[in-house]
Amino acid sequence: MERFVSRLCRDPRLAGHVVYRGLSPARPPRWDPGGPLPAGAEPALRGAGVERLYSHQREALDLAAGGRNVLLATPTASGKTLAYLLAYLAAREKDPEARALFIYPLKALARDQLEAVRAFLVPLGLEPDRAAAVYDGDTPDRERRRIRRRPPAVLITNPDMVHLGLAPYHESWSGWLARLRLIAIDEAHVYRGVFGAHVHHVLRRLMRLVRHEGGSVRLIAGSATIGAPEEFIRTLTGEPFEVIRDSGAPRPARHVLFLSPTMASPYTVATRVVARAVEAGHKTIAFTKARRITELMHRWLAESEPELARRVSPYRAGYLPEERREIERRLFSGELDGVISTSALEAGIDVGGLDVCVLVGYPGSLATAWQRIGRAGRSDRESLAVLVAMPDALDQYVVSHPEHFFSGEFERVVLDPGNESIAAAHLEAAAAERSLDLDDARFLQGEAGPERLRRLEREGRVLRQHDAERWFVLRRRPQRSISLRSAGIAYELVRASDGRRLGTLDEARVWFEGHPGAIYLHGGQSYRVLALEREERRVLLEPAQVDYFTQVYARKETEILSREEARSVGPATLARGRLRVTTFVEGYSKRRIFGQEEISRHPLEAPPLVLETHGFWFELPRETVVHLVQAEHHPAGALHAAEHALIGLFPLEAICDRWDLGGISYAQHPQLGGPAVFVYDGWPGGIGLAATGYDRAERLVARTRELVSGCPCEDGCPSCVHSPKCGSGNQPLDKEGAVRVLDLLLGAERLRPGGRAAEAAAEAALASHRSARHPGVRGGGPLPPGFFDARSDTPAPAGLEEAGWPPDLPPPSELLRPGEGRWIFFDVETLRGAEEVGGWGNIAGMGLALAVCLDAGTGRFRSYRESDADALVDELLGADRVVGFNIERFDLAVLAPYARADLSRVATLDLLRAIHARLGFRLSLAHLAAATLGIEKTANGLQSLEWVKQGRFDLIERYCRRDVLLTAALWAYGRRHGYVLFRSRRGEVGRIPVDW
Repeated sequence: MERFVSRLCRDPRLAGHVVYRGLSPARPPRWDPGGPLPAGAEPALRGAGVERLYSHQREALDLAAGGRNVLLATPTASGKTLAYLLAYLAAREKDPEARALFIYPLKALARDQLEAVRAFLVPLGLEPDRAAAVYDGDTPDRERRRIRRRPPAVLITNPDMVHLGLAPYHESWSGWLARLRLIAIDEAHVYRGVFGAHVHHVLRRLMRLVRHEGGSVRLIAGSATIGAPEEFIRTLTGEPFEVIRDSGAPRPARHVLFLSPTMASPYTVATRVVARAVEAGHKTIAFTKARRITELMHRWLAESEPELARRVSPYRAGYLPEERREIERRLFSGELDGVISTSALEAGIDVGGLDVCVLVGYPGSLATAWQRIGRAGRSDRESLAVLVAMPDALDQYVVSHPEHFFSGEFERVVLDPGNESIAAAHLEAAAAERSLDLDDARFLQGEAGPERLRRLEREGRVLRQHDAERWFVLRRRPQRSISLRSAGIAYELVRASDGRRLGTLDEARVWFEGHPGAIYLHGGQSYRVLALEREERRVLLEPAQVDYFTQVYARKETEILSREEARSVGPATLARGRLRVTTFVEGYSKRRIFGQEEISRHPLEAPPLVLETHGFWFELPRETVVHLVQAEHHPAGALHAAEHALIGLFPLEAICDRWDLGGISYAQHPQLGGPAVFVYDGWPGGIGLAATGYDRAERLVARTRELVSGCPCEDGCPSCVHSPKCGSGNQPLDKEGAVRVLDLLLGAERLRPGGRAAEAAAEAALASHRSARHPGVRGGGPLPPGFFDARSDTPAPAGLEEAGWPPDLPPPSELLRPGEGRWIFFDVETLRGAEEVGGWGNIAGMGLALAVCLDAGTGRFRSYRESDADALVDELLGADRVVGFNIERFDLAVLAPYARADLSRVATLDLLRAIHARLGFRLSLAHLAAATLGIEKTANGLQSLEWVKQGRFDLIERYCRRDVLLTAALWAYGRRHGYVLFRSRRGEVGRIPVDW
């Protein structure tokens, strides 16, 4: 390997790009000092070919056997799966019926581990399908039914299946949940940001169901080496953990090369490294950042080195499962010598011994870089890791600071389970799985749970039982509307030619990636967006062969909603809090894939995009502008460049990608009255990055200053202050001015007072800034008269008491508030039914048989026939409020042909519409009156139509007055109590919050 590395460094087409060569020394194993093993462990270990445990595996076993939750934050290939299995055997020793759940983030990884788990457990006397089984979206229905009937000892799945396939159907799993003793969470570091926040709630929902069934479960987790692992795993699971950082697994020597291409494409350089490694007989894996690059590199390799084409394969998401399995098999068996992959092979899928790992671009974090590098060198052979840097700030910082690469200062994995939209959605899902009380809400979401539950009740998303402090939902399977990788509503991506659903796109990104004319990359294929259908929440696309990509340009405004904490940083104030960011998308540009030069610009008509999130920001003194102008710098350009650079290096502090963050800079912020630089979480409600940025701001500023000042470019480039996501096309930027801004924040430069000339120049600069609105973007014939005039000898009741008003309910007159004016309760009966006029779309043709109004102030009823329609319309128009049940869609539509005035002027309160807005579906007046008031309706609309034919308008009048009474009483109950009642299909009486 050392000879091969030397040859690479002498290669004429590579040597000029090498900026670092180093060696990470080998480390011998540290073995288990000895101790008891669970029953069955010895034959299982022999069957797996394991003679001795490593020290960290023994430590994990002892902690798990003692009832502790354990996180192994150790490198790749350190034997974490074996630790999970030993922890399961410890649980099985105490309870022979114990079951375990192994959760993997990827289907491929779950299926890769299946045979290893079975091989370990079969020596215990279990048949393979009784030892372990995979239960995920690819499992056939017949197999799923079999697994539910007879769950295996170890069930292997992923978070999506727990969310959609286990928790919502927990009744089918009740026996298994009662016996569940261990949950293993592999590759836990993957659960960051929005995905991590969702997985937190999925795990809490699952553990609540286990608790309900009387089960008692322990957790064991595995992670790549990360920063602050204790804080991370507790946030992810909501449970305390013991963390094991020190791995006893051996590590062979690893050679490291950093290449930073200057006059060549980094992809061309990386392709040559792969070719030379495979040619030299080294098993090689290359990791790219994009599906397109994976395919292009393989094509370039095939064109430049045809004899190597059959020995190297691309691998990425978007391939069919059987295609991916075949590539894995060929690599493991030795038929392939190399693979070019996206992150799809980053996790611990076993593809045999690899010698060389090529990182085509820094993957964004040390944790991910070492995870990928760890795929090579799994035996006692030396390996090689090659990082080919991209021309962006983060890559350039890493290759110019090799000591950082080997420092062990791994970034934090950040997530925020308190994100309001995510937490509320999962609390609703939990209530659908099993009704909640306040203790359940606390278990699921801590002290914020009970108040969030009550807020969901006020919004009508959960309903409270009338006779108990328990909450439930009526909506079936609300889990289906929750995407674990999104914080908002998702749009469907649909191929226009055949309606095939390709995937989803987050609402927060749809105007950036799914706007009309956009080029969207999916499954390695380029698609052109034909239409963005907002009401249907759908993006229509068609395949396209293009040599360009699209990029939105926009402007932004940022409003500070709250300041949660603040401190001084140099002469500035550093603050953290809630922000409202409004983005005005103005158009998009087409840019060439290679070179990125702009081809053309196109306008877009988009609504303002409002994001409420969390951020941190630097408030600089107004004198900063004078200071920059005196030094002949562009104030807006200096702040803009500093903002780009800060965001570019943020991943050094917390694992994230560029879509996770946004930024904006101002030479004069309207709220602050001076310069400001904002960095914020790019997701609604925030994902926890802002808090990390605030806590580590000084170090971030120092690293950013070092990078920008050390970049050899003259006036800014992608390696320092240019951003590929800048909505203003990286204009204006002032690199040297950014260095001065960063020096001010570090306290390395002091503000100098300026004279009148400087103040005037500064004001001119501000005026120019305001007019330019620098965004700093980071990213709607007449009906016949009545034909009967029959009267009854029994008059209809004229007042509330005679009509049967509930005696324990105050009359409407006592519930009206001062200044509310004259209120009327109203109902209509018709001459004809829907089938007689051609359907419900022709309500105006049904005709007025009779209408009843109840004056809330006097408590008196008045009845109107068709011949009285003018007087009825006048009464409705003269009321301050007309209350009815389905009044807007039905009653007023019936009256419309009789009215000489516009009935839209009637001030209505439609109780049916209000209920529908709360629940998302309709309930009848009969249902609500029976559940809330204990009063039944006396008839229905079909009976009323029969009375019309019989000429019994007296009976219609009594029936109509009864419905008006029920409407008024329902309103009175709701106004007095703040809710009305209904009965669910399961017989639960629930409260519907109302504000009438």
